[in-house]
Amino acid sequence: MGMSSTVKAVVQNKREEHVLDTCLGGCPTDETNIVFSIALTCLEPEPSERPTMAEVVKMLEKIKSEKVVKDN
Repeated sequence: MGMSSTVKAVVQNKREEHVLDTCLGGCPTDETNIVFSIALTCLEPEPSERPTMAEVVKMLEKIKSEKVVKDN
């Protein structure tokens, strides 16, 4: 099974937290789910439907900034 098939299966089965590197420690489930959702958009079969790397960076930065606001 390739990486894209693995990611799709993990998201479909809602088991995202089970494929994280244990060295990362506990990651919030909601953030993990969002990151995997972003990963899914990067796996669209049609290249024109995939986000650019700049768009991916913006999405990830948004998650990070929302986490900072939530933690304060």
